[in-house]
Parts: sequence; C-alpha cells; structure tokens
Amino acid sequence: MVLFLFVLMLLNLNEDTEPMKSNLVKIMGVIAGMCLFATLLGAFRVIEPSNEIVNGNTDIGLVKHLGNVLFNEFLLPFEISAILLLIAMIGAVLLAKKEVKEIKKV
Repeated sequence: MVLFLFVLMLLNLNEDTEPMKSNLVKIMGVIAGMCLFATLLGAFRVIEPSNEIVNGNTDIGLVKHLGNVLFNEFLLPFEISAILLLIAMIGAVLLAKKEVKEIKKV
C-alpha cells in the first residue's frame, strides 16, 4: 500500500487535469460508499467479544513465523503476487503519464 501511495504522490495530478465528473458518477460513488458502510456494520455486528483464554500455538502472530510460512510454504504465490503488483504499478504510471508534445525545428 505504501508503494502505491508513493507512486500516486509522484504522479503529481492536478485538479485542472481531472475532467469534471458527472452527477451519475457522484451518485454511484455515494451508493458504493453506503454499501461499504453497510458491510462494515454487518461485519462488526457478527463479531462478539469473548473473555476466553486460548492456550495453543504461541507462534501465531509473530513476524518470524509469518516470514517462515511466506517463504517456505507460500513462496510461489508470494512471488507471483509481487510480480502482479509491480505490473499494476507500472501500468498505473504509464496510464497517468502526460503526453509530451514535441516542437519541430525548421
């Protein structure tokens, strides 16, 4: 996520370059936001806090254990997702790149 935010900051998009959005796009954005809010409310309603103490695997949640799992059991999916994220970042930069007009010298 930090990498994508860094790329977006480097793009230097101005308000002038963004086309005016129609009312339909704004309405769809509000509907999508309301759906996300309803989903979050439903998710938090299902979660019930409990006071039970679980005695089990104490390695769960440790960074060392996560690294071992990622680089041993899930190495191929981890590398494929890294390549896909890199391709998505390059695509975002190419799509947002401004066209440079060349001036011909006579």
